[in-house]
Amino acid sequence: MITLNRLLVGLDLTPADDTLIEYTAYLCAELQVNYVCFIHVEKKLEVPVELLPNLRRETLTPEESFRQMIAAKVQTVFARLPQVEVEVQIDEGSPLKQLLHWTNVKQIDLILAGRKLRLHGSGVLAQKLLRSGRNSVLFVPEAFEPRLRRIVVSVDFSKYSEMALDRVLHSALSKPDVQVVCLHVYEVPPGYITLGMSYEEFDDRMRGFAREKYEKLLGRFPELEERAEFVLVRKNEQDDVGALVVMEAKRAHADMLVIGAKGMSAAALFVIGSVTEKILRHDMDIPLLVFKNKDETIGFLDAIIG
Repeated sequence: MITLNRLLVGLDLTPADDTLIEYTAYLCAELQVNYVCFIHVEKKLEVPVELLPNLRRETLTPEESFRQMIAAKVQTVFARLPQVEVEVQIDEGSPLKQLLHWTNVKQIDLILAGRKLRLHGSGVLAQKLLRSGRNSVLFVPEAFEPRLRRIVVSVDFSKYSEMALDRVLHSALSKPDVQVVCLHVYEVPPGYITLGMSYEEFDDRMRGFAREKYEKLLGRFPELEERAEFVLVRKNEQDDVGALVVMEAKRAHADMLVIGAKGMSAAALFVIGSVTEKILRHDMDIPLLVFKNKDETIGFLDAIIG
C-alpha cells in the first residue's frame, strides 16, 4: 500500500492560502494524516513595506515575520486537530529548488499547491514541481469548499492509473460514503476499415475490450465492486482528450479528479503523459490529484532514451 502520512503545502501569501490551509486540514481529518509542512519560499527574504503594519514587532527578521503571519493562520485552523504535527518552514532562494529539497528532507508523500482561476498567478511553479520531482501533486482551486464524496479516477489500465486507483482505495475509500467513478476514454482507430468491419462494429469491440479489462481490474481491487461505477467515453478525432476528461469529471459532480502522471506510452521518470499535459492546461474548479510513484527509480541514460 502507498502511504499518505506526510504532506507539504506550498503557500504564496495570497488569499488562495486560506483555501489551501482549510483543505489541508480537511484531508488530515478525513484521511488520518499525521504531519504537514507549510512552506513559503522567497527569492530574497525582504518584508514588503505594506506588510509591516500587520506585524507585531517591526524588529522581527524577515524570516520570522513571514513565519508569524503563516503560523497565525495555520494555528487557527489546526487548533481542532491536535493529533497532527504541523510545521511552518520559511526559506530563501529558488522556489522550485527549495521545494524539491524540503520534499526530500521531510520525506513527503504528497504536495498540495494552489490552482488560481481568478486570482493573480500562473500556477507554473506547481506544474514544474510535478515535472521535476518524484511526488504526487494535488492542485486545489481557489475558494473550493472542502468535500470528498465523489472521486473520478481516469483509468487507461496502465501501471500508473492502477497505482492511482490503489492510492484512492487505501485512503479515501476508508470513508463509507465516498464513491468512485472509473472513467475510461477510448478512441476508434482509423484502421478499422482494413479489418472489414463497420465503425459501429469496431466501436462495440473497443467497448467490449475495455469492459474486459475493467473486469480484470475488479479482480485486483474487489473493493470497487460495491463502491465504483465504470464510465466509458469515446473520443472522436476532433475532441481534445483533456477537455473531455474534465467535462466528464464535472458531469459526474466530482469532488476530485485523479490521474496518473504517465499513461501507456510515457516511460521515463520525469516524463508526463500527453493526457496529463492536456488536462493540466485546463482551468478547472475541481481538485486535481496527479499521481506519481515516488519510489520509482530510473537510470540517467534510460531517462534520456525514454
